Amino acid sequence: MLEHISVDLGLDDLYLLDLRDIDPPPALGANLMMIIGTARSEKHLHVSADRFCRWLRTTHKLSPYADGLLGRGELRLKLKRKNRRARMLNSVGASDSGNTDDGIRTGWVCVNIGLIEDNRNAAQESMDQQDDDYVGFGGGSSDVRMVVQMLTEEKREELDLELFWQQALGRYIRKRDRIAKAGEESSLSSDGSSVSPDPGDVSPASPPPP
Repeated sequence: MLEHISVDLGLDDLYLLDLRDIDPPPALGANLMMIIGTARSEKHLHVSADRFCRWLRTTHKLSPYADGLLGRGELRLKLKRKNRRARMLNSVGASDSGNTDDGIRTGWVCVNIGLIEDNRNAAQESMDQQDDDYVGFGGGSSDVRMVVQMLTEEKREELDLELFWQQALGRYIRKRDRIAKAGEESSLSSDGSSVSPDPGDVSPASPPPP
């Protein structure tokens, strides 16, 4: 998949984030792995996202959902309208300020690929679920949810998703370590208080008064 995104689609500066340890899981889903890549332009962004979704459907029989993607016909129509408006402005000696929302400059497409089965852990997972008494809705799954974030260079610098998710993962790891350390200290404290005293260490009772 990384090779297809880099070589065939032409996205640059790919970055892989492993967020499977975050608990509670992000809104995108549990067992999350994220790929971030940079598109060369707005048109390249939408064309690459569209081709990537088609590749996933035809090659891997997956059902991805692309949030922010403009379809081929929609993108072509919006580009025609943008060029027509630019020609009209030039004909009257005016220029486009660049602040007009033309519905094209989204700068960001999030492709949620969905769950991908992890065959390496399928057999062990089945054995573990048979041995453990599971309580809850459904069963624990080792399937990985893949999400590909495609952004233009300007949008990627603005959002800085790498830093955002690295900080979120760091906060979870620090919280997990604090909880584990507190549990160990509590366990040691309870073990020490439950030890019965040695009879030899008990001083004899004083004799009753005459």
